[in-house]
Amino acid sequence: MSNSMAAVKGLATAALIKAGVINPAAEVRVLLAWLTGLEPNQLWRLDSLTATQTAELDAAIERRCGGEPLQHITGLAYFRHLTVQVGPGVFVPRPETEVLVDWALDRLRDVGPGGQIVELCAGSGAIAASLALEADPGRIWAVERSDEAWSWLQRNLRGTIVEPVHADMAGALPDLNGDIDLVVANPPYIDPADVSLLSAEVLADPAEALFSPEHGLAASRTVVQVAWRLLKAGGWLGTEHGDQQGPAVVEIMVRQGFQDVRTYQDLTGRDRFTVGRR
Repeated sequence: MSNSMAAVKGLATAALIKAGVINPAAEVRVLLAWLTGLEPNQLWRLDSLTATQTAELDAAIERRCGGEPLQHITGLAYFRHLTVQVGPGVFVPRPETEVLVDWALDRLRDVGPGGQIVELCAGSGAIAASLALEADPGRIWAVERSDEAWSWLQRNLRGTIVEPVHADMAGALPDLNGDIDLVVANPPYIDPADVSLLSAEVLADPAEALFSPEHGLAASRTVVQVAWRLLKAGGWLGTEHGDQQGPAVVEIMVRQGFQDVRTYQDLTGRDRFTVGRR
């Protein structure tokens, strides 16, 4: 890489550091790959940027320094083995949720080929699409209520076996009651009273995907109720929640009648999702 490219990367990285971005060098690599069409591991081949690319990089860095999510700038989010399309109106999938997918894959191996899966609060569809790619399921449904997120969900699930469903989860898929092997969800779980604690980047996600009444637990209660009616005997629910909500979600699931209820941690050691068996 020439000194000129090193200088470009250095200036961009310095600007992101000043703005408080946590992984500035990695984000610069993502932006350069997006602008040039190269894979990140091919950037060593990049000697210089065109004038247009330089201007686009400057604009992207300015947007990122203003708190706009990197994924909104590029229109892409990386989740496990997938690249999903995202933007305003849909929740950007986070790496923390990938651990929930690991757990779901283990349960599907127990079920064997042909398992039936429902994702609630599907958003971009990253969970359902990952399960379709990495497991051997029979059918998968991904339920999303938001009109804005629905367009992203359809886009990301095109060409997969996943069937998108535009509906409120509370009444969705009644014909499948008692037929499902696995329900997964990443519902909104932030207490609206905590809005002042959130960064501009988090607040770029749609409020409907972030906030839930009843101290952040209302949507989780609905997920548990819907899973209970959808799951067959022996079927499993796995639902994400806030790192302080594990005990409350355990109580909700136990009261509903779930067994083998357990909370799992994410890669940072924080409580991240709770599971239970119908």
